[in-house]
Amino acid sequence: MIALSGNKADLTTNRIVEYDEASAYAEENSLLFMETSAKTALNVNDIFLAIAKKLPKDGDAGQAASGGTRLTQGAGQEAAKLSSCCSK
Repeated sequence: MIALSGNKADLTTNRIVEYDEASAYAEENSLLFMETSAKTALNVNDIFLAIAKKLPKDGDAGQAASGGTRLTQGAGQEAAKLSSCCSK
């Protein structure tokens, strides 16, 4: 899952990339696209929710769409190293 976020949507007068251009690029490359604004919070939660909805479900463990591997807790020595590094 790759998302393209057009940030600073609140600065419409300083726009460098037009919405239609960014949207077309996202569509051509199968990307999720939303314009966002960290200042006004426009679509900030929405883009994260849209990403989460497209992520593999638990039943798809190990079958990540990008060919990657889903990490799970308790995966042997590597998990022991990770959990011990951060405990107090």
